[in-house]
Amino acid sequence: MSSTTMHNLMRATQSLLVLDLCATVGALVGWPEGGTVVDGNAVRFDRETWERNLAEPNATGTIPVTGFDLSQRYPSQGVDGWTLSLNVSSDVPESESMNANSTSTRTFTGTSISLKAPGDVQSALANQTAVDETTWKICVGVLSNGLQQDSSAAENGTCSFLSSQCVTDLQQAYADKFSESQNCYGNPPPTPSSCGNSLDTRTFQFQQFPLTSANGTEVFVTASESHDVGDDAAWNNATRQVWPVLAVWGYNTRAQAPQGSTPQVQLSCIRANTVQQGSNPPSATEPRFRSSALSALVIAGVITWYTTL
Repeated sequence: MSSTTMHNLMRATQSLLVLDLCATVGALVGWPEGGTVVDGNAVRFDRETWERNLAEPNATGTIPVTGFDLSQRYPSQGVDGWTLSLNVSSDVPESESMNANSTSTRTFTGTSISLKAPGDVQSALANQTAVDETTWKICVGVLSNGLQQDSSAAENGTCSFLSSQCVTDLQQAYADKFSESQNCYGNPPPTPSSCGNSLDTRTFQFQQFPLTSANGTEVFVTASESHDVGDDAAWNNATRQVWPVLAVWGYNTRAQAPQGSTPQVQLSCIRANTVQQGSNPPSATEPRFRSSALSALVIAGVITWYTTL
């Protein structure tokens, strides 16, 4: 094989690999409405199939978060009743994936995270004019590679595995980096030094939050590798996972916010804390971090290598 042919083959191979990585991170096949980060093997399913399987979860978690009345002009008063919720389903059939020829008996363990407004805010947003003329721009980011805690450890939404200084600095970094007229954090701020190796801002996956998603539509979905029915390893990983979620309550150009305005930013952490009747509780294990920084560097390295070929 000539050197030219080998070079072209390497380019084609890398191109496919980059496309596959991009598909894993942000593909929306089967999710045409947008507003949802589709991560991992969740890309194998369309929204309807996914929501049907996650509607009867094996484990759940819900925490209150600070929110706002989005039917009013930015900035409005904070309101109670907003919730961040998580569903985990241990056996999402591979045979129901978008591969219509699949006869596999294997399954996936799926996780969904949603942000839901109180009922009165949802009712106000049922008016399409309120949605079309909104002055709000909300960005929601989920860190998909975080801490896994012992099943007995409490996680009340405060991200207790992070120092208070890290939380403060992280929220300020995203407030300072906010742009009313650009995509949500396509170029994230640097990780604050106070956070050490606890997290990496490059592994937050952001989407702009559509106001129509305030009814509890998923903001993030992911699935494990395929496994046999009842696989304890995937189930234990999913139920021990702590998910840091950044909600950035910002403004768009219609708001005509004064120069120097900054959004309200809240970091919350959620995990499964209720196992449904008939499901096995997760096995205890020592806390451990998944290598978020390494994952980001591998992806960045592959893309950089490809663009220099």
